[in-house]
Amino acid sequence: MVKYTLHYFPVNGRAVVPRAILSCAKADWVDDRIAMTDWPKIKKSGLCEFEQLPILEIEGKKYSQSNAINLYLAETFNLMGKNAEENYQITNLLMTFDDFMGPCFAYMFCKDESKLEEMRKVALDKVKFFIGKIEKRYIELGKGKYFLGDKLTLADIYISTVFPAAFDLLKEKECPCKEVAPNLAELIKRIKENELKEFYEKYYVK
Repeated sequence: MVKYTLHYFPVNGRAVVPRAILSCAKADWVDDRIAMTDWPKIKKSGLCEFEQLPILEIEGKKYSQSNAINLYLAETFNLMGKNAEENYQITNLLMTFDDFMGPCFAYMFCKDESKLEEMRKVALDKVKFFIGKIEKRYIELGKGKYFLGDKLTLADIYISTVFPAAFDLLKEKECPCKEVAPNLAELIKRIKENELKEFYEKYYVK
């Protein structure tokens, strides 16, 4: 069996999706969580091609860039769509990550306490905007068992990990999905309780 190692920090961030894929696929993998104190040394060690994480290591070969890793794993474990249109839908979702998680990360790393609440509000509004738009698309696509009909894809794993992680980062006790995206909220709940049950129990950073 192929052995995978995912190198990232002990947070959800850009590793939440590949961790979920590897868990869902029942892969033989290691979740290598790198302490921030070790990062300066590891950054210059040659592990990271662009001096960034995550890095996916497979039998000694290293893969970089989070979305490239996500797509590689999705291809490997049959989580892409049935045709070019469905693959567009999946890739389009992946491209939204920096748009709404960027403000979340800015809030997370802000050192100025006087700006924190305003930054949290800006980030929360951005996340709600994007999940509201994706809710509309899900309805237009037929509101099926999964985002793209009857097959679990990377789209479902992305939606069911990235949005909960964003709301957790922003310290939202009640997931606003129910308010702005009730159909996606049901989809997320279903995926979390079934396909991603092990992931949320073992690998999701709470």
